[in-house]
Amino acid sequence: MKSKYVMPCLLIFLFACSGLKQVPAINQGLGGYVYQLQGNQMPSPGKPASHGRGVSREIYIYEPTSISQTEGSSPVFKAIKTRLVARAKSDSLGHYSVNLAPGKYSVFIKEGQQFFAAESNGDGILNPVTIAPKTITPKNFTITINAVY
Repeated sequence: MKSKYVMPCLLIFLFACSGLKQVPAINQGLGGYVYQLQGNQMPSPGKPASHGRGVSREIYIYEPTSISQTEGSSPVFKAIKTRLVARAKSDSLGHYSVNLAPGKYSVFIKEGQQFFAAESNGDGILNPVTIAPKTITPKNFTITINAVY
């Protein structure tokens, strides 16, 4: 009697597990989370600052890009005029990882039909990251387009 339930249970388990998507494991590149902040983010006593909620987004990695190599204005851009190197997608919790060769890059988060990049370094490079050999560089991004401070 018990054996007739084993096969249906096994099939249900296999189908359920096949729907799970995992972020691919990498041994060199970039990894972290994409968060989104919305609404009132003004600090107030007794209210801890939020890092936002993890969101699924497309992540575009370009050659190092300055604001003069884009169309639009910071932090949202309509077009990027440097070479696209890689793409990735964060999962429903915001986690992402992408294999990259050692070097310097700019990272843009696709937000609708535009690209989000809120940080820049002293050289004016947008959302800069540096990948070292045999290292996974941790980098989180927070989309703040709909946040109010």
